[in-house]
Amino acid sequence: MKHNKKRNTAFLYECLIKELTKSIVRKDESKKAKVLSIIKENFNNGSILGQDLELYKQLMETKCQDPVKAKRFISEVKKDWEDLDRKTVFNKQTNLIKQINEHLDPKVFSCFVDNYRDIATVGSYFQSGKLKAKSRIISEDRMMQLVSTETPAVKDLKHIDNLTYNTFVEKFNESYKHSLRDEQRLLLTNYITSFSDNGLSLKVYMNEEIGRLKQKINTLLVNSTFSDDYNQKFNKILDKLDGFSSRKIDETMVKDTFYIQDLLSEVTRNAQD
Repeated sequence: MKHNKKRNTAFLYECLIKELTKSIVRKDESKKAKVLSIIKENFNNGSILGQDLELYKQLMETKCQDPVKAKRFISEVKKDWEDLDRKTVFNKQTNLIKQINEHLDPKVFSCFVDNYRDIATVGSYFQSGKLKAKSRIISEDRMMQLVSTETPAVKDLKHIDNLTYNTFVEKFNESYKHSLRDEQRLLLTNYITSFSDNGLSLKVYMNEEIGRLKQKINTLLVNSTFSDDYNQKFNKILDKLDGFSSRKIDETMVKDTFYIQDLLSEVTRNAQD
């Protein structure tokens, strides 16, 4: 089931929140004002996109362990989604996409959204009515799994001391058998402190770092003097980086990113020798 993310209201909203976060971190007041204006215009309480977004949130944020109640719940929310004027929603989405392209940047749609898989699951379920029976059942099963799975509670670490940081560093150093590179130390710092700021700084960092790594690989491919085998490996790494957008940021993703950072640093160094 192919999912058009630009027609997913929750995805559009998350992209704007990411852009707003970046503008705040970078203290870009002009960009911040533009993003806030677009959000307020399109997602105010009375707007149809605001109503559409609320239905996405209901399915993503509500957990129900009783399968009978869960099935009834997702069905009722889907009915509410279908009862919205879908033509008006489509037109408002079109206008919002145009605003982002003209006043921000088309690259906004390529941002890293860590809960994209959940957003896509809900979007696919909402739009499954026109699919064949088998595909409708698959979509409903995925939706049932989402509302039935409890999200593990994240411990709030209000203070990260040097001992905690050094323990993490030692743990990762054991895995890599060498001292951390500067970019890896920065990634690790953002990962550790993410527990105390709901992951905002980590999400911003990962979005930018993934973009940097992809650009570096594309540059290597364009100026490639490597064998076909190496080029195939680079393309596999690009696929892996693209796949990060549908995953939650966890220790495994951090380690994967470390390996990629290692590889590209070594390849670049050898190319310069």
